[in-house]
Amino acid sequence: MMCTVFHVMISEREQKIIDKLLGIEDFHVVPVRVSDTDLMSVVHSNTYLNYFDEGFISFTSKLNKDCGALHKEGIVFPVRKVEIEYIKSATFGDNILIHTRVTKIGNTSITLAMNCYKNTKSQENLLVTATIVRLIMDMNSDKLIKITDFFNDSIS
Repeated sequence: MMCTVFHVMISEREQKIIDKLLGIEDFHVVPVRVSDTDLMSVVHSNTYLNYFDEGFISFTSKLNKDCGALHKEGIVFPVRKVEIEYIKSATFGDNILIHTRVTKIGNTSITLAMNCYKNTKSQENLLVTATIVRLIMDMNSDKLIKITDFFNDSIS
């Protein structure tokens, strides 16, 4: 059986963008609302997906990308894959600190490590860890956007 491996050549500029993205992290605080909790009075597991969306919007804002304005132009950020581990619970009145960082850049995907902490970033306050793979898509053309092209003007 024959196996073929393709090596993709990337430009110096693309490598610079990838290196910069891999070095960026963001912290965003979200208060737990009563509607975020379930019958056990803890944050419902699905709510963390909303928190991760807020963390992603904060992350992209740090790179001068306005997700609301981009959405109006037809640019969206669909999720391809999510892996979540629930460690501890949060309750109404807590503040959730969302820590977002890039772990991998593909041609048309970006992999984010996202952690939620109760109040402050420390291992004893770690609530949830997640790995989320997102795409960037132009709905006008129904095509995926290359990650380095999308962030080209954000990285100087």
